Amino acid sequence: MTFVEVLAVAVLLGILFAMAAPTFVDTIEQAHADIAGADLQSIWNAERFYWLDNRTYTTNLAALEALGLLDPAIVAGTSRYRFSISSADDASFRPEATRINSGLWGGGFHIHETGGVEGVVQAFGHSDITPGFN
Repeated sequence: MTFVEVLAVAVLLGILFAMAAPTFVDTIEQAHADIAGADLQSIWNAERFYWLDNRTYTTNLAALEALGLLDPAIVAGTSRYRFSISSADDASFRPEATRINSGLWGGGFHIHETGGVEGVVQAFGHSDITPGFN
């Protein structure tokens, strides 16, 4: 092979990679959003069990963990999402997942009392990311 042929192949591979990279980034972000949505549903389930015993909801994820209702990994959060319960009383609660540690992606999700996950994570030049189930 000549140098020109090797260079042509390298350029073609570079173009193909440049076309595939944004799709790959979106797919990775979608997978992490799906995991965050599943973790929110775990918090939702833990809150429902907590309410059965206490007739109120809690804003304290550590209390849910201490009762064995929630995985410690959810309480600790991930490198991409921080979980919290922004409000809770006798009748309702609002768990949230906020996207963190990214200069590109921003936003978050919440789950309402019926168990549906809502919200969006966005980045300029990329597709909006929402949990892929409900």
